[in-house]
Amino acid sequence: MINYAPLDINRKTVIMKKLLVAAYTTLVYCTAFSAGFGLYEASPRGNALGGSLVGKTGDATANYFNPANLTDLTNVSVVVGTTLINPFCDVKVDSHAQQKMNPGWFVAPTFYASIPLPWDFALGWGNYSEYGLGTKYGRHWDLAGDTVETTMKQYTFNPNLAYKVTDWWSVAGGIRMSYIQFENFKEPHHGESFYYSAYGMTLPQYPNAYHLKSHLKGDDWDFGYNLGTTVKVATNVSLGVVYRSRIRHNIKGDFNLRGHANTPLGRVVQHEDLHAGAKLTLPQSITFGGNWDVTSKFRLGTAITWTEWSSVETIRFRIPKYGYNENLKWHDAWRFGFGGEYDLTNWLTLRGGYVYDRDPCNHGTTMLPAGDRHILGLGTGFKITENLRFDLGYNLIAMENSDRTINLTTMSGAVEKYRFSARNSFSHLVSASISYSF
Repeated sequence: MINYAPLDINRKTVIMKKLLVAAYTTLVYCTAFSAGFGLYEASPRGNALGGSLVGKTGDATANYFNPANLTDLTNVSVVVGTTLINPFCDVKVDSHAQQKMNPGWFVAPTFYASIPLPWDFALGWGNYSEYGLGTKYGRHWDLAGDTVETTMKQYTFNPNLAYKVTDWWSVAGGIRMSYIQFENFKEPHHGESFYYSAYGMTLPQYPNAYHLKSHLKGDDWDFGYNLGTTVKVATNVSLGVVYRSRIRHNIKGDFNLRGHANTPLGRVVQHEDLHAGAKLTLPQSITFGGNWDVTSKFRLGTAITWTEWSSVETIRFRIPKYGYNENLKWHDAWRFGFGGEYDLTNWLTLRGGYVYDRDPCNHGTTMLPAGDRHILGLGTGFKITENLRFDLGYNLIAMENSDRTINLTTMSGAVEKYRFSARNSFSHLVSASISYSF
């Protein structure tokens, strides 16, 4: 990192270790919070209904909500859509107002297809995102040493095979191919005075000595699986269960550090390029749901998801010449959703729903403000022809106010604690899709 030699060569090694550890700890925070960082927005209809399409889906989005429901489809079906996501909030550090966190809009595309097969089988394919985030704070803000800008994108490619065991019972299984991209920018040791490592002292006459920018980027492919089943307990009532396995990612990437430090010996320019990695296990989850056709025009549904975040309590980092374990304090999280839709006419359907999403994280980070989420959904569907449908959805995510302690390690090795406060935390989600049955 900053070249403190010839004053203290060993000090440089220690600093390098701290910066790399901090950078890769950030990576794991960003990818591992399902409730805090999970994406459940798989379709406009599902978004508006609070994800309550587990017992009965009705189109190719069953690949996500419950692949066992693919056996209900009698024609080849395709659904193409996208969700636009814009998170933002007000931020304070130790009661000092900062620039609003607002990274802009992010795109989560989706594609689904289903093909009925002989002997009561059905084949399906789904492309969607299960995880993702985007945060962007002002340059040189008070916690720039933790993060300035972070983007994480995850894509799932999911082939499924379903089988109708009886007229009232269907089962399915599939492979989840997961690809993760991660990118983070930060300003290590922003605002600190120069630390003279040879004598273990801070020099206040050199304030704001470090002008560094780090860039971390990594990606990985890995695989998991999913299982689903649906039981029709009555002609108008269906129950479903979906299991998603763990996915063990072995993330590899590059860490770059650029900038300079103002020292008693003058300006020291720094240029470092390193490789590092981290093992990350995405947790398993189970979703239970039911759907009830109250009348031919009015339908209700519910969905409950349990995610085993306690399974990723420890993250193991691989850094050249060093090993590091990050012990986290996550707990298992629940997500509760319900919704309903009504056919106002033979071509227009109105929808609405609500989700309560628990936050599993007890560990402070500025990657995304923590807090339980309340999600309101509205949507509409247009039946253009017998085979063609257009759906729109809007969701407002309101996160409860949160205060977290953020720890930053200084050049001297001391740990400084900051109070990070997030208020007025919201996300707008706008979604659209086109469905066609051949």
